[in-house]
Amino acid sequence: MQDLKILQQSAQLHEARWWEAEASGKAHCYLCPRHCHIGEGQAGFCFIRVNEGGKLYSLGYAHPAALQIDPIEKKPLNHFLPGTRIFSMGTAGCNMGCFFCQNWDISKSRADQVGSSFVPPEDVVLLAIRNHCDSIAFTYNEPTIWGEYVIDICHAAKEAGLNTVMVSNGYITYDAFHDIYDHVDAANIDLKAFTENFYGKITLTHLQPVLDTLKWLKNETNVWFEITNLIIPTLNDGADESRELAEWILENLGPDVPLHFTAFHPDFKLQDKPRTPPETLHAARRIALSTGLHYVYEGNIFSDGAHTSCPSCKTLLVKRSWHDVQQNRMKDGHCPECGLAIPGRWSNPHGKTPPKLYERAVNTAALKYADLNL
Repeated sequence: MQDLKILQQSAQLHEARWWEAEASGKAHCYLCPRHCHIGEGQAGFCFIRVNEGGKLYSLGYAHPAALQIDPIEKKPLNHFLPGTRIFSMGTAGCNMGCFFCQNWDISKSRADQVGSSFVPPEDVVLLAIRNHCDSIAFTYNEPTIWGEYVIDICHAAKEAGLNTVMVSNGYITYDAFHDIYDHVDAANIDLKAFTENFYGKITLTHLQPVLDTLKWLKNETNVWFEITNLIIPTLNDGADESRELAEWILENLGPDVPLHFTAFHPDFKLQDKPRTPPETLHAARRIALSTGLHYVYEGNIFSDGAHTSCPSCKTLLVKRSWHDVQQNRMKDGHCPECGLAIPGRWSNPHGKTPPKLYERAVNTAALKYADLNL
């Protein structure tokens, strides 16, 4: 095998899915709407799908570049097993080119996989169990581009009673959508703005495919999903845009899909933009609530906008401070005062991990991954 110059050469190359060979020797990747046509020895836009010998391979398979234990609220998910821990993982690369990327050291680096660990799908599950996590999150960079790894982890997680979560930009083709999302339990989709101009100039992609993904999630899956909109001063912080975004969600997805407005901090190629003022988030939240959305949150700031309240009687249901759940008054998914059913997943549908599996996870983690700093 020739020396691939895109990422660290792996001893084991995993053949990719969602591609077709072309007469020219190029590989057409149709995993995402970019539809890259990848020449011999080259990678697609995402850096980690490469053409070697006329076949497409995924360099991200079983090679995570980031592993961490998070509160599930950090994803952010406020209506999915609140207060639980989630095993978070990502590789290198991304299929968007966001100038404001706040995980750019992973998603924009061709060399990040040099520091990766070899962790096969079944061991990801064992590490999650060992660290008392109810769920596994595919996050940090864009998990769509390592969809083969995601699917295999989901299979192993389901057998062990763990939940799986996609934290995604939603940039995926319909050809691959069900292959991946039919296996996951929850998702948070970044709706980065609500104008094609922003998507084209600031993310180097397009808006409509992301909107399509949100509608597929709503109409064609049982995945619990929430939406995040990172508000960047002067770029997507206008009141009209916040209103249009909220109205589209209401009309196409309904009032019960949680929407998170989160604060930007200067990073990557947008060092010249200021932090998002809290009042901007407050204003966006007021607009979204006034359009009829029931659950609108504020993130990356300390705010009462982090709490979950009953849209009927206004009872405080879940009190949060940043990503910490301080109080949870929910009763079997209902408001304790008026009895309204609150949409979400409030208890683990998979139950507890069998004791024998937990014992195996502890032993395996101690034997194979003692050097991981989690």
